[in-house]
This record gives sequence, structure tokens and C-alpha cells, in this order.
Amino acid sequence: MKIKKIFTALIITLISHLAFAQGRPVVSDISVVPREGGIFVKWNIDEQTNPSYTGFIVLRDTKQFTSYDQITSSNTIAELASNVRDYYDILSDFREYYYLIIASTESGTYRMILPSMNTNVSGIRAKKKLQSQEEVITPKENSKTSENSFIDPSEKMRNIPLPKAELTDEKNLKSAVFGKKAMNAPHELAENYINRKNKITKMHVFEEDMICPEGGDEYFLFKILKATFAKKDFKNAIVSLNEFLSVHRSEEVQKRALFYLGESYYFTKDYRNALYNFLTVKEDFNELSKKWIDSSLDLIEFTDHLN
Repeated sequence: MKIKKIFTALIITLISHLAFAQGRPVVSDISVVPREGGIFVKWNIDEQTNPSYTGFIVLRDTKQFTSYDQITSSNTIAELASNVRDYYDILSDFREYYYLIIASTESGTYRMILPSMNTNVSGIRAKKKLQSQEEVITPKENSKTSENSFIDPSEKMRNIPLPKAELTDEKNLKSAVFGKKAMNAPHELAENYINRKNKITKMHVFEEDMICPEGGDEYFLFKILKATFAKKDFKNAIVSLNEFLSVHRSEEVQKRALFYLGESYYFTKDYRNALYNFLTVKEDFNELSKKWIDSSLDLIEFTDHLN
């Protein structure tokens, strides 16, 4: 779809901007760079967050991070201090790897997965070493380093990575200790919390679309809204709005259509697509978009926990 291609390049930047603006402990601007014998990972985070972050957890997997369950099953390769902003992962193989950086906070781990923000979307593999295993790796002069970024110049590279503690099989442990009712209780509490405090239940309709216009793009948008959106037929609204936006429209009508598309995704519980659409019109409907963006982020986080 033409309009989505236009906005795709802006989505990552907008998400990063949003994370900083909202003051959430969400890692951003992840950079995953192949090096000889390893992979160098670098990131940023807003200095003022709520809750405050106390450190970072680095996870590694051979497949892209997409779900909450993957956080508990993937390999935790490092737990870092709050002042660290990079990590050098020494590898002895050349498989493609994905990394996820999540913040530890005073209230626990902030388990949010946002592609291209705190996890890479393309697999990265280490470069084959050209120098011998006895050669020393040293940081570049004047480069910003941390205690975990590079090997100390006085030490030689290990041929075998340091051993890591094995992760507990949490799923089997829970099923052995808790009954079905106890296991479902957190899900029910989270669902109640979502429905009570975070979920928007009232649709928003712009004044320009409350009265049938004489013609043009406004008229076609009005017809779509009347036939689907106004009847809360959000699945068909998504189809019709995407078709409508596949053709070049006037700028103002296009912005409103994108917002309605975001609402339609939101009310079908597709909160990620809803978020992307609200972000594309954030600068145009700043105050209005803010509450929908906040709610979408909260619901994405709770949905990941429930799944």
C-alpha cells in the first residue's frame, strides 16, 4: 500500500521520540554491529524515567524477539549497571543472532519489546577472525567504553566463552507448583486492570466527518465511516480505510483516515498496528493522539504479559 510505504521510514524515529517524551524506562536506538570474533551492541535510554531504571539485561536469541514468553526462554548473557550503554558479546560461532535490551527498574524488569528500538530486526553474525587467537583486542583511542564493552588490554581473548548460569524451566516449575485456578488468577487481574483503567471505550469522530459533504475525498471517507466505523464494524473499516488510503488523498483527509484506521485497529485489539497509525499523525493531532498512544503502549505491555 502506497501510503504505508511513505510512512514506514518514519515509524522507527517516531517510536524513539515517543519513548523519550513519555519518560518510560524503554531502551532505544539499539545498534548491533558485527566485529571479528563477536558482536558489539549499543543503545540509549532517557535519563529521567518513571519508574527509575537501575540497570540493563542483555538477551540473545537465534530468532527475532516478538513475544513476552521469549524473554524468559532466551539466553540472558549479561546483567549490567545503570551507567552502561554498550556490550561486547564474544562468540565462537557465526550464526545469526538477535539481541534484546530491557531495563531493570525499582519496580522490576520493564519487559517491553519494540522492534528496531530495543531489539534488532535483522540477524547479525560475527565476522571471522583474521588475527590469531593470541592477539589482543583493544578499544579505539578516545572511544566511549564501559567495563563490559571490551576485553582489558592486559588480557588475552578467551577461545571459549565464560560459562553462564542455566535458565530455570519456569513453565514446568509453575505447572508443578500451582494449580490451574492459581495460574489463571494473574491473567484475570490483568484483564480487569486493562478494562478498568487503561482501555479507551469511546470512539472519536472529527467534526468535519459528522455531516455529509458534497463530494471529493471527504465524501468517500464519510461513506466508509457511515457504513463501517459508525456501526462498530471495525474489521471491515480496516479493509475499507486501507483501500481508501492506497490512493493519493488530500492531506487533511488522509490524516483523519489514518487516525480512524488507528482506532479501528485499537478496537480489534491489534494494539501494535494501532500504535503505528497514531504515531504517524502524532504531530498533527498532538493532544488527541497522546492518550491513544499511551493506552496502546500500556495494552501492548499487558497483552505481552498475558500471552
